[in-house]
Amino acid sequence: MAYKLDLYDKKLLYELDKNSKASVSELAKKIRRSKQFVLYRMKKFEEAGIITGYHAIIDMSKLGYFTFRVYFKFQQMTGREEKEFISYIKKSLKQVWTITSMHGKWDNALFLGVKTINEFHKIWDDLMLLYKEKIKSYNVAVYAPIYNFNRRFFLDEKKESMQRIYGIGEKEKIERKDLQLIEVYASNVRQSSLEIAQKLGVSAETIRKRIKELEKKKIIVGYKIGLNLEKLGYTSYRVDLQLISTKKNKELFDFCRYHKNIYQVNKSIGGADFEMEVIVENLDHLIRLINEIKNEFKDVVNDVALREIYFALAK
Repeated sequence: MAYKLDLYDKKLLYELDKNSKASVSELAKKIRRSKQFVLYRMKKFEEAGIITGYHAIIDMSKLGYFTFRVYFKFQQMTGREEKEFISYIKKSLKQVWTITSMHGKWDNALFLGVKTINEFHKIWDDLMLLYKEKIKSYNVAVYAPIYNFNRRFFLDEKKESMQRIYGIGEKEKIERKDLQLIEVYASNVRQSSLEIAQKLGVSAETIRKRIKELEKKKIIVGYKIGLNLEKLGYTSYRVDLQLISTKKNKELFDFCRYHKNIYQVNKSIGGADFEMEVIVENLDHLIRLINEIKNEFKDVVNDVALREIYFALAK
């Protein structure tokens, strides 16, 4: 049974997905409830598995990485062999940031970052040597930039759409300690500066200054929560549009940004003409959304392909 959200649950999730590092005092002020109320609701979300984490959005291009997305369709692969494939990826390929299980045309998607093309070829050659006979087809795409919007699918009223852009930045010069800070901080931004300082062997004031500098350089481009959509009764899909013309891409982008069920637009070279990620209640809801897009942009949208995103096995 889906977790039922009340008005204050919705307000709190909205504020946290805009800024998952916001203090309890800030959140209490935003939703006009007490700090104790906010802490209680956040604890409930965590215990119910609704909130799975509090994350920083890192622009890896500013650290010198190119991002690739690789889709795989398997053949004659058992469930055990697929688990072994995922285990190999997680243990052996540090360049792979996320593995996503999918349904439809593709079985899995890998998202990886490399600093040189030769590095990508080395990863690819190793994968093909081990698994070529189990891979029926694949698609490799340059995956950037990404336009991420704060999620609003659970809201009843119209609210602000915040845009976070990453994947096209110029490389920044940063120190090794900044990389260590990102590694410790990005997966849990609600840690105190003192907790992080103790892990890295520096002062809390140093941590606060370095985080501000990473934000100023747009290496950290925003903060969001991890959400278990299934527990809320929703499913995520990647919707790929084949276009007759790109003349309305700006209007199409604006439509996506302000639609409460669309939370991301992905630009890619080697992928679809226009890619978006959506959150819907069920298949009927998805069909209504697709028909809405087709009717609004009937002169440019030629075809639509869907990819259900089951879950992400973040490394």
